[in-house]
Amino acid sequence: MPTLYQILGIRPSATAGEVRRAYKQRALETHPDKLEPGSSNEEKERAERSFREVHDAFVILGDAEKRKAYDIRTHVPNSLSYQKASDEAKRRMEDRAEWQRQQQEQRKASMAEIREQNRIAMEKARERRFKAAEQAALVKNMVDELLQLTPEWEQRKLNVQQRRASRLNSGNLRWSTVR
Repeated sequence: MPTLYQILGIRPSATAGEVRRAYKQRALETHPDKLEPGSSNEEKERAERSFREVHDAFVILGDAEKRKAYDIRTHVPNSLSYQKASDEAKRRMEDRAEWQRQQQEQRKASMAEIREQNRIAMEKARERRFKAAEQAALVKNMVDELLQLTPEWEQRKLNVQQRRASRLNSGNLRWSTVR
């Protein structure tokens, strides 16, 4: 089946003026009224079909939007509208690729920032644990030294703990009888 460009006898890169001129010329050539009066019905039908094809081709190729849609749909590679559409499609694809690349970079940067924050937090937590362990060891050493210097403190500590325990036990007994 011939393309619309072939029906009008023009190149796919033809301008709007060339499309109009080609249509006028082909319409005059294929118009059914140009047939001789003694033409058969078959010849008349063929002429009407040709004239309709020329008219339909002009309706589509004469309108820039319809022509663009036709060129894209039929993949006419040399047409102006297809070239414009493919240029625009290429530009869009490049824009999307650039946007995607930027998004990836942003994700990488934010992930690197999160990793750095986690590393710093872990380091600080490690330092706090280390300091707490140092302080606990220091306090234990101080208490041990004090207990060595004054051994009666250990005895006092045991007495205080016993009294506290006996008071708590006696308090529990009172509360249990009250209830």
